[in-house]
Amino acid sequence: MRLARFYSMRSVVVVLAIAQLLSSGLQAQGKGVRLEYGSKVGDTSVYHLTMDGNTTVFVGDRTQKTQIRTEMYLTQKVEAFKEGVIDLMTKIDSGSINVNNQTSVLPNVGQTVKTSLKKNGEIVNSSGFGPNINLNQMQLVFPDQALEVGSSWKSTMEPSPAVPVTLEVEYKVLGFEKIRDFECIKLASSVRSGPKSTIEGLQLKVQADGNIYYAHKEGKMVKNDVKSTMEMILKRVIDNQPQSIITRMGMDMQMELQY
Repeated sequence: MRLARFYSMRSVVVVLAIAQLLSSGLQAQGKGVRLEYGSKVGDTSVYHLTMDGNTTVFVGDRTQKTQIRTEMYLTQKVEAFKEGVIDLMTKIDSGSINVNNQTSVLPNVGQTVKTSLKKNGEIVNSSGFGPNINLNQMQLVFPDQALEVGSSWKSTMEPSPAVPVTLEVEYKVLGFEKIRDFECIKLASSVRSGPKSTIEGLQLKVQADGNIYYAHKEGKMVKNDVKSTMEMILKRVIDNQPQSIITRMGMDMQMELQY
């Protein structure tokens, strides 16, 4: 149970970091669109986020299965914009975690995270995530060019204490769709473990695929759906015998603008 909660809370922190990076504006530039982070001071958005996951841990001949559902509401606000730097504040307004049908209040409720970044997404400073979370690892820097259908770009997330392996990320423009009253650009996102997936007795494989919908006129994320899997193999000595602790996790995440 504690192990399941640990992985659930780590996922919450990582998703909060991603949420902090998903409120970019899309500025029209000729035939394409140029992605930039919204800088209108006072702009406030409320998001509903759910994560449904299952975790299986194998230790020798023992197996533990856990079902986890995390739900929360987030508020994000542009606090300031000065000398080309945007100050974003993200707060968890409410939330809960259900582990094997046992529900409890999310410990992070009320937590506020501040991120200062340039309009292209380059992070200048961040606070509120704790010492083990390096927001730069999840940094999404937009390309300095107008994007059209078929355009794509890649980035590499270097290892950090939170995710100690290299991750390769690719984004691709799929097209345009209307969601509610928003004209959105649709982006496909893909995350894969890089070449540095094994370190000091730990092997971690990550795979995530999703679709991101941005309202390019209003300049904000409307919806983000991600399906991800993870396999972690940790080699340890237990009762004087070398053993492999294998953890497999699958998770579906949905994040949608409320107002």
